[in-house]
Amino acid sequence: MTRHPWKLPVIAGAALACAYYPIGLVVPNFVAFVPLLAWIDGNLDRPWRAWRRAGFAFGLTLHLLILNWMLSMLRVSFLAVFAYLGLALVFALGITLAVIALAWLRRTTRWPWAVLLPAVWLSLEWAQAQGDLRMTAQHLAQSLGTVPFLVQFADLLGPYGVGLVLLMSSVLLYEAWRGRGRERVRALTAWAVLLAAVLAYDAWAWTHPPPAAKTLRVSFVQPNVGLFEKMDSAHDQEQADRLARLTREAAAAHPDLIAWPETARPWPIYHREGHAETYAMPEVQALARELGVTIVSGAEYVIPHPKDRFEAWNAAFVVHPDGELDPAWSAKVVLVPFVEAVPFQPLLGPLLSGRGGWMRWLAGGFEPGLPAKTLPAAGISIGVTVCYEELFFDLHRALRNAGADLQLVVTNDAWFGKSYFQAYQANTVRLRAIENRTSFVRVANSGISMFVDPLGRDFERTELDVEAVRTRDLPVVTRRTVYDRVGNVVAWAAIATLGAGALLGWRRAR
Repeated sequence: MTRHPWKLPVIAGAALACAYYPIGLVVPNFVAFVPLLAWIDGNLDRPWRAWRRAGFAFGLTLHLLILNWMLSMLRVSFLAVFAYLGLALVFALGITLAVIALAWLRRTTRWPWAVLLPAVWLSLEWAQAQGDLRMTAQHLAQSLGTVPFLVQFADLLGPYGVGLVLLMSSVLLYEAWRGRGRERVRALTAWAVLLAAVLAYDAWAWTHPPPAAKTLRVSFVQPNVGLFEKMDSAHDQEQADRLARLTREAAAAHPDLIAWPETARPWPIYHREGHAETYAMPEVQALARELGVTIVSGAEYVIPHPKDRFEAWNAAFVVHPDGELDPAWSAKVVLVPFVEAVPFQPLLGPLLSGRGGWMRWLAGGFEPGLPAKTLPAAGISIGVTVCYEELFFDLHRALRNAGADLQLVVTNDAWFGKSYFQAYQANTVRLRAIENRTSFVRVANSGISMFVDPLGRDFERTELDVEAVRTRDLPVVTRRTVYDRVGNVVAWAAIATLGAGALLGWRRAR
């Protein structure tokens, strides 16, 4: 085996990057780790610095390719370049540590890759989902959002279980390529059995959708307000008029509920404490009363305090057909670092909070909402997540376990232009629907909006940068899935295995 420090790790990074582009290739998803495993096995006798260089080459190649969508935000701020390179570097460092751990554990424990690769990689994914800078967009399971048929088993094992199957596929194919005679036959047989078991369950689930307790007729409104127009208060009334026009068009289909996008209402709710009358959206309430329909709208919610202090949330509200603004509201839980909330507040807060000019993109300003908070609407309970929260599977599982019968994703993705991330992020909603066997409505300001049924099939999918109104009857499923009940047990098993391997490796290394 060659000791070249770059070739195979770079090939592995590029192959894995191909798995994330929403063009339905599928093959890279199942084979991407083969070159990396081959490099590690061929370089176990080398010092850890060689592993570090290989891991960094693998991680940087991967993230420079899959994060290029961030450059679409250059039209908003030059900081997009620094965000792109900075995040690529941070994530590459995490993968570097993972590759070092893989090589060290392989050398010291001699455990098979079928144990080591899932233990290390899924532990890394779990770690990436924690803390102020958490992100799950790059989790392996998310890469299969383009092909919902293949991930029907996500209702059993969740996203970490999907990742486990993809990792095991790479391991078994590598063992077949490396092996000889019976070893190769055993590896190929195991790979075929794994694939057959997954496909058999997928086919059964695809043809046996969960029974619906009822159906709900839902409309969504995609107003297509331009990115800079959205931020310009001079266009607020025009936005409100457009929403009203499109909502009247939707009401002609007699829906039970009409969904608006993230911060669709152009004016924040300024709710002054002790003044109940200020908790109001008069024009939205009047429209709901006129049309006799429930409206779910995103809006900023602001509570002013003395000395020019305030609390603000990126929130969602329900207006009932009689025009009542429901006292229950929910808000975005996972805030975009810097843009919506300053991470590591005790350290960075005093430096960044309240800044103006270009620094405003680093100054945050929102408070996190309460997780697992459902809202009453049209006779059911709904769960609402905002923007990139669709990537955070634990939020949707928590909403489902809290009683959500239907889930809405309200978002404004105009920031991402026409980059591939638009489709990639929208497709992850298919996975959330399968994991929870829940109908979803994704409504985006400028697209992509769609309905998704409990099998992960999308309907009435809209194009980008167009006005759209769509209506569909959605099944309301009340039965929770195995994943809803047991959670991320695959991740916990991976972490436990990694801990056991680290202990054994440390003892043998001594």
